[in-house]
Amino acid sequence: MLFANFSEAQAIQGFEHEEERLIPLRHSLPIYLQHRNGNVSIQGWVQDRIKVTLKMRMLAETDLEAQQEFKKLSLISFEGRERYEFRVGHTPGTDLVTKMRDRTRSPVQVDLEIKAPYQSNLTVVLGEGKEFKLEQWRGGVSVNGKNNRLSFSRLDLSRQMELNCIQCETEIRSSRFKGRISIGSKPLILTDVDSSALSVEGGSEEVRVERGTGKLIVHTTSGRLTVSRFQGKIEFQSEEGGAFLNQISGMADVHTQLGQVMLDFDEVKGPVHVDTGRGDIQVSLYPRFEGAIDLLSLRGEVIVQFPHEPSKSTNLNRYGPESPGRVDGVIGRRTEPLIHAYSKEGGVRLIRKVPTK
Repeated sequence: MLFANFSEAQAIQGFEHEEERLIPLRHSLPIYLQHRNGNVSIQGWVQDRIKVTLKMRMLAETDLEAQQEFKKLSLISFEGRERYEFRVGHTPGTDLVTKMRDRTRSPVQVDLEIKAPYQSNLTVVLGEGKEFKLEQWRGGVSVNGKNNRLSFSRLDLSRQMELNCIQCETEIRSSRFKGRISIGSKPLILTDVDSSALSVEGGSEEVRVERGTGKLIVHTTSGRLTVSRFQGKIEFQSEEGGAFLNQISGMADVHTQLGQVMLDFDEVKGPVHVDTGRGDIQVSLYPRFEGAIDLLSLRGEVIVQFPHEPSKSTNLNRYGPESPGRVDGVIGRRTEPLIHAYSKEGGVRLIRKVPTK
């Protein structure tokens, strides 16, 4: 009898179910979404309604078993006085045992594809390990999660972005925004971004920027900052991370206890401050640069590839009196901008870039 039951067992199969909801909005309210058992994709549009497509899938032995599970779930929405809320929940009449079981582990994964008014303020709470995608949005954005993969594109936010996502891999493309991003120990990639004020709190992974403008403030524990083709101001602080800034136009303020710092400027538009405990510093400038320099290494070598005159102004001297490992002077006829670079144990180099054709 045991062998008969084993031979008659049904094979596990994958089943899918899709349904769509159109939700008219009577008022312009912030949108709040809490979704823990699936991925979320949101796209902004101009209509005064929300369109939600629920894509359910699960493993089961029979289609009947799968359909029974699918029928237990539906989109629950509520228009309150301060915000519009929606989530995926159990349909009326679902037994308590099922609700308690699914609270910890639902057999059905539900992915949401949403279109919503792009001017709305949006708050999303994600389940662990899920993916989130947002595009064509203009209101404020707040995302909370853990171990997620976040993707943003074509944002033009009129209000703040707040990403509080523990250990989340994040990518933002072709967007204009300001706000704060907390990424933990996963990489953050920014491409073609414009931010009047963006603050990034990171852990041990890289923050990478490819083409950007504005003001960027990055604090990491041991992560590296890599920036290419940026116009504006960059502030970087790390305990052990290095900074590699290439084709920068603007200002830079870099502080790290352990890590190499390489700055490549197309144009210096303001003061440059670089401090490192154990690491080399290299600043590359075009031959046309004019300004003041104050370079110091306590144990390494200081090299300057520009002709310069000793500075007669004491207010340009940031690191104290003359010492063997120090160069304090003026390149050209201008005393601004100022370049200050200090390394306790590494070398300091001021390099002449070769002009491109």
